[in-house]
Amino acid sequence: MTGERTRYEIAEIKTIRGTESKTIASKQQQGWELVTREDGRLRTTLTFRRPKPEPPWRLWAALAGVGVILAGVITVGALLEDDSTAPKTDPVAASDAEQSSPQPAPKREAESSASADPMTCKTEGFFGDPCKFGQTAIYSDTVRAGEVRLEITVGAPVKFVPSKNASTLYDSPLQPVTVYFPVTVKNKSSEVQDFYFHSQATNAEQGDSSTQSVSDGDVDFQAATGLGELPLGKSFSVKDGWALETFQGVEYSLSIDGLAGYTVKFTR
Repeated sequence: MTGERTRYEIAEIKTIRGTESKTIASKQQQGWELVTREDGRLRTTLTFRRPKPEPPWRLWAALAGVGVILAGVITVGALLEDDSTAPKTDPVAASDAEQSSPQPAPKREAESSASADPMTCKTEGFFGDPCKFGQTAIYSDTVRAGEVRLEITVGAPVKFVPSKNASTLYDSPLQPVTVYFPVTVKNKSSEVQDFYFHSQATNAEQGDSSTQSVSDGDVDFQAATGLGELPLGKSFSVKDGWALETFQGVEYSLSIDGLAGYTVKFTR
């Protein structure tokens, strides 16, 4: 109805200064509208909105009508059935049949053991347990257009000695520990999707506020951000570089569709 007020879904993304235009362009291609922009010293907060899809009321009503008709047909058929023609059941035979029928418990146990793969972890709920380094996170989403399914693998951080050509974002001095995270993302969706990723390394001392992105040769800062559009069935691997004050308690997180999307965390 024309008198109804448009409802919006809101997304807030924090991005590194200098990469705002790429983030804005990516979100606008997905139908998002930039609402506000707050520039900070190191990061910029971008707020987007887009209209929420209308519920398919007509489809639901049609399915409900079909269900009512089917229920009526079944009821009439049951009333017209001649009970006298039904064969009598021997109670002893029925009891034997129940005891000999296969039980579903072994099947459930087999499904449970098959899903308990130590090299994979499921991303269920926004507050699920983190994955371990080396595991593959299975991410799926059916809210967006088409089915989205990704396999994300992050290996344990690898220490390296930076060369003289190593650089950091904003050219700040390198911190004592330099590492890179091997990141592989495979697109197993039903169609080509354009993704935006945001990565973050943390540790026990600095949290996520003071760690640095590092670029050096094939190691690149915010390398996962550049994955972009992934062809179906294809995977891409990058080395995401970071500089830290300490290696203790190091963790890595990858946000799908920026900080407004789902975040997968990897830890030891």
